[in-house]
Parts: sequence; C-alpha cells; structure tokens
Amino acid sequence: MARTAPALELKGRLLSTTRLRVLKADLAAIEAQLSELARQMPQAVKGMPVVIESEEPLDLDALLTSLRRHGIQPLGVSDGPLNSAALALGLPVLPRDSRAPRAEPPPAAASPAAAVKRSTRIVTEPVRSGQQIYAEDSDLIVLAAVSPGAEVIADGCVHVYGPLRGRAIAGARGDQSARVFARRFEAELVAVAGIYTVAEQIQGSPRGEAAQALLRDGKLSIETLGS
Repeated sequence: MARTAPALELKGRLLSTTRLRVLKADLAAIEAQLSELARQMPQAVKGMPVVIESEEPLDLDALLTSLRRHGIQPLGVSDGPLNSAALALGLPVLPRDSRAPRAEPPPAAASPAAAVKRSTRIVTEPVRSGQQIYAEDSDLIVLAAVSPGAEVIADGCVHVYGPLRGRAIAGARGDQSARVFARRFEAELVAVAGIYTVAEQIQGSPRGEAAQALLRDGKLSIETLGS
C-alpha cells in the first residue's frame, strides 16, 4: 500500500515577539498612546506581533480592536486575569515571561566584546525596511545602515557600524550579558534579553551618537560609548 505524502510539517523557528504590558486599564489612554506610536514609528508598529500582559481585567475585545486598527498583531495573552476573555475570543493563553533577570549584570569595566566567546555573522549590505536579519547562536555585525522598519537580531551581541534606525535585539534567547552597539544610535526599538524600550521612552539618550545598550541591575541602560 502506497504511503500518503504528509500534509503537515513542524519546524522550529525563533519568532521575535513583543510583550505588550498594560500598565493602566484605560482604553482611551491606550488608544491615544497607540496612535502616537503609530504616528512616530509606523514601520515598527505595523505588523508587530505581541503577547498581551495585564495584571487586572479589562475589555479585551476592545483592546484587540484598537491594536489591530493600528496594524499590531495580537498572538495571545499572558497567563493572568485575561485568560477567560482570551479563550472566549479564540486567543491562546501563553506562559508568563520567564526571562526576568536572575543573574547579576556585567560590571561596567568589563570588555563587552570579550565577555563570551561566540561565532559571528557579518552583514556587509544595508538592512532595508521590512528585512529581518537573525544571527543564531552568534554575534551579528552589520557594516552598513539599518533602516527604519528593519530588524537585526542576535543570540549574542549586535554591532551596527552604520546608523541604527530600525530595531535591534541582542540576547534573543535570554543572554543578559549581550549588548547592542551602534556607531550612530537612532533606533526605533532596542532590546537585550527580552528587556526593551522604544524611541520615545528613552529619556536623555545619546541619540545620534555612538552608543551601547546593556542591562544594569535588570534594567535597560543606553550609554554613550567612550564616556
């Protein structure tokens, strides 16, 4: 009897997702902030996959409508008060983020490039809007510009020797010693080991200068290089 060709195949792949944490269950305030984000960073927001986190109940259906109106793609909710509403709307309930910092951050005087021995992926061409470059189990070096709407991701460190105007994610699998380095820091979003921030949330950052992003005491710090 002839074997039937399989109709499905399962493949593992790293998916870069953002945890959207609800700090205040005020749908009007959430809509206003989403509108501002979409205005300031349309390429970063459009198509962004997110997992919703909330510590208090809210109108999940209305929140989903607001997110989708701005092009954000809700993948599910983090385990918590929204579970019942999510299941009723056909959304999965996902485990809480388990990548909260547990280890001490690297000391300020440590050499960032020599902290961990890794292989390296080198990209010589500009990373254009809509492109995603991922360096699995290695550092990533980009010798050109990273455009708005582009994304560069590494399990290790990310080095950008041109302007960094898109999204940069280091320590994608939870390495808290990873860092993001940019010759000209103009990022839409930067993250290290799951801790992230977006452009308008970075106060007093060295924007337009040579800078690095790293974890200090579990918080993301963006600092001028050579200071």
